[in-house]
Amino acid sequence: MSETDIFHSKFGGPWYDSQDTQAVAARIAQVADRATRERLEHFIRWGYVVLENAVSHYAIDKYLARYHAAAANPNGLAMSVPFGPMSQPFEPEHTLVPGAKVLDTSLLFAEGDDLSFSLPLAMFLQELFSGPALAFQSLHFEVGSTQTVHQDTAYVVVEDQPLQLAASWIALEDVQPGSGELVYFAGGHRLPDFPYGGGDSKHFNFNRDGNDAHVAHLNYLASESSRQGYERRSFLPKKGDVLIWHADLPHGGGEITKPGVTRRSLVTHYCPAGLSPHYVQFLTPENQAKVKTPSGNFLVSMYYPASRLGT
Repeated sequence: MSETDIFHSKFGGPWYDSQDTQAVAARIAQVADRATRERLEHFIRWGYVVLENAVSHYAIDKYLARYHAAAANPNGLAMSVPFGPMSQPFEPEHTLVPGAKVLDTSLLFAEGDDLSFSLPLAMFLQELFSGPALAFQSLHFEVGSTQTVHQDTAYVVVEDQPLQLAASWIALEDVQPGSGELVYFAGGHRLPDFPYGGGDSKHFNFNRDGNDAHVAHLNYLASESSRQGYERRSFLPKKGDVLIWHADLPHGGGEITKPGVTRRSLVTHYCPAGLSPHYVQFLTPENQAKVKTPSGNFLVSMYYPASRLGT
């Protein structure tokens, strides 16, 4: 096997993306905890794993109490909605618009560390990244996103190593069918690359690639996942359940068929602590600092200064 054939993707990857199955199996065998070994095997095979009861109701309630207090007196909270600029001041009524995201609350609030780095979640990330993780770009949803099935590597860019990325989806309440639940193609992380930039990039850049390439990518994920037999699944978790997905897992938000039903959830993106998301280079030197958390992991935010993180 040549150097260029080691990984499933031409863009390389972490240890668990190696096509050397013996080396991957040997790495998993080094993990002492049997449950973690089984979770790693599932994650590698299917591109995701579910950790049931991974976050306590007590921790979620503390986080939600802090979130609601901040929402009542936003004091600079940022959010993204399907209309307007990428980030804008928090507006309570906008949180109920499908696709609205309140940005980086799990990084901003000290209570967020017990969610994004709950013990089962942190243990799994430790094995994925062979060390501490850096949390960035967290998204609080009150309702379903209805986002078209996509791959994070098209938009969430880890500098120079696009596949050194994972994300968690934490249920902040029991999720009901028809609420715009998370959907994904199990195993679809092994689809052939859909490269941008003439074949040299994993991420989409509108000025470089144009909208036609973006639409072609989304269509490719749906059609090729179906053609290759990857099952489209819906995630209907209980409060405290966590789904962790691979950087290239095709996923999105299902249709909302029950208007007015909430789908409270928290998404957090991660990479190894020694790496950084692409946007960090555009922050001020002070805000480029990685803030260490009580869990021993790290935070960085595009929207809030380092001095406010984890407070």
